[in-house]
Amino acid sequence: MSSAKNIVVVNSSPLIYLSAIEKVGILKKLFHEIIIPEAVKRELMSGGKDNFAFKEINSEKWIITKRIKNKLAKNYLLTDIDDGEAEVIVLAEELKAKTVIMDDRLGRRLAKLRGLNIIGTLRVLVSAKEKGMITEIKPLIKQIKEAGFWISDDVQKAILQQSKEWNI
Repeated sequence: MSSAKNIVVVNSSPLIYLSAIEKVGILKKLFHEIIIPEAVKRELMSGGKDNFAFKEINSEKWIITKRIKNKLAKNYLLTDIDDGEAEVIVLAEELKAKTVIMDDRLGRRLAKLRGLNIIGTLRVLVSAKEKGMITEIKPLIKQIKEAGFWISDDVQKAILQQSKEWNI
């Protein structure tokens, strides 16, 4: 397993949307392995084999599922966020994760308040472009939006500017 400083805990939406655009492998290239809590695995598996990320969760050895220990902390968080997000935050704290990948706004806010380093799906794409793993983000944003991912105009503009694709 990764050393503690390299641990990355991932929520379901980044896996779903990266799977929808056939880019889950970016996570392996960027982080070598990722960890998901059991609640995220259940969420991804619940839709059946035709759902995005189902195949990856079942076949990729670099996606590791772990059980949280602190159920009380999870229950406390459940008043504001769902099961998967609560377990991502608790597991990240328990493992002293370097990074949490999560898109939900409230979940991200709570994780930041608890001192966790948060990035989202779009930041993963930016990192992949910066490292030469992909050449363009703009078409991927179009695909991800078509798959149901909501991105504000301001965030989209900022990501495209950061990627030097705003005027492309």
